Amino acid sequence: MTAPRVTDLSDFERRVVEAAREGDLLGAEQIEVADLAETDDPDHLLRAEVLRDLLLGRHGDLDPRGVVLARVRITGALILDGATAMAGLMLLNCVFDQPVLARQATLPHLYLIGGLVPSLQASRVRIEGDLHLSDGVRITGGTPEGAIRLIGARIGGSLLCRDAEITNPDGLALEASSADLGSGLYLHRGTLISGSSADGALHLNGARIGGPLECQSVKIANDRGPAIEADTLTVGRSMLIRDTELTGTGEIGAVRLQGAQIGGQLEFSATTRITSPDNRLLSLSDAKATTVFMPDGLVCPDGSTSAECSRPELVWLDGFTYAAIDPAFGWRRWLHLLRRHTEYYDASGYQKLAAVERTAGHDGNARAILIAQQDDLRRRSPDALGGPMSRLFHWIWGVLAGYGYRARRTAAALLLALVAAGALGLWAGATETRPGHHAAERVATGTSCSPVELIGLGLDRGLPIAPTGLRSRCDLDTASAAGQVFTAAIWGVQVAVWGLATLALAGYTNLVRKTA
Repeated sequence: MTAPRVTDLSDFERRVVEAAREGDLLGAEQIEVADLAETDDPDHLLRAEVLRDLLLGRHGDLDPRGVVLARVRITGALILDGATAMAGLMLLNCVFDQPVLARQATLPHLYLIGGLVPSLQASRVRIEGDLHLSDGVRITGGTPEGAIRLIGARIGGSLLCRDAEITNPDGLALEASSADLGSGLYLHRGTLISGSSADGALHLNGARIGGPLECQSVKIANDRGPAIEADTLTVGRSMLIRDTELTGTGEIGAVRLQGAQIGGQLEFSATTRITSPDNRLLSLSDAKATTVFMPDGLVCPDGSTSAECSRPELVWLDGFTYAAIDPAFGWRRWLHLLRRHTEYYDASGYQKLAAVERTAGHDGNARAILIAQQDDLRRRSPDALGGPMSRLFHWIWGVLAGYGYRARRTAAALLLALVAAGALGLWAGATETRPGHHAAERVATGTSCSPVELIGLGLDRGLPIAPTGLRSRCDLDTASAAGQVFTAAIWGVQVAVWGLATLALAGYTNLVRKTA
């Protein structure tokens, strides 16, 4: 049954009704917000049920500009659950002594500018225009549900928090999961969002933002979980985090954007800081953005690009896709994050970074990234390579062939093997086995071979194919112990030449490419 309209209006309440009909601002005399919260002056008091009647049109038609009040204390609970307001509401430095309840309500717009609100419970609310919380408004909460609760809300305009203080010592600060924000989410200029919840201080899981998401000069903190939890968030344009302090904790980072879809760039400015007592900073697992802008010190304050780092900060980049990274940050810094600031080996991060560099025409960078991937695989996931012998061969393959990405290195190693074969021939010709005889000598006469013949002998025995026939004139004396040693050594060179030749051929013809 619908509650009857309140008829016993005070003089001040009648003035409120008349001002709303005319579209005028009704402002009580100057008073500080702290004093307003305690005053019993009837010229500042408006009962919540009278305001509800006014918004529902029970006092006649209202001006399209809506109800505009300043420095008013609203007593009792403003209950708009399921209601459809005839006009929007703008409150300037007003105070509520009980929560505002607007669950499944419909409003043209809602502006809370300055003042104090115990909490705003507005799940599945529909606001045709904007929801603005600005100019020093303080919204507090004392329950786990959140100081502001906008689950499934539909806001046709933007959600703006500017110089707002949204706090909840017992749970979420701003809960907007599955909300639809048509024009954007703007957290600007001195806004503080502070909560104490495992689900984040700012909770945006599954939310859809038609415009940008901007955090500019704000602080978001949570002592029990992430500062921002925004898994599967969809942002139609860019997500810009500038001059912002984000403090949180949790197993998957102080800022969680897992599976988020960002239509424009993802930018963290140089003056943005993410901190966590357990050094777990940022998760972008399975997220997507067009361009990534990230300052040097956001994750690794040392600014390192090397394969070594003692900084403990962690990020999650597995499955994160992007079209480009900030040139000022550079692919080497991103590679450093993959190698030293992720919790476990993941191939997808390396593959994506290599693909971005290859698309940009930087094939040499792409090869360096893929080589680093294989090094990281052996370092952090050796069991994936098999047993000790497989790991040894993997290491040798990396040293000699760059895992198939450095064919020139293989060719150089092949050249060194051939030089070693020639050197062994010379050495054998200089090694005396008995008076007048050497480990390598002329076959017919047993006399010394010339230096050219000895080098040719080493190459002839070292090369696995195309013998020159030189050994019919000059060869190793395999009857002697020294000759047998040199024979075995050259067999080893021959095996190395076979292997290196195979690797070189495979590298040049792209037959060997490790991508897993």
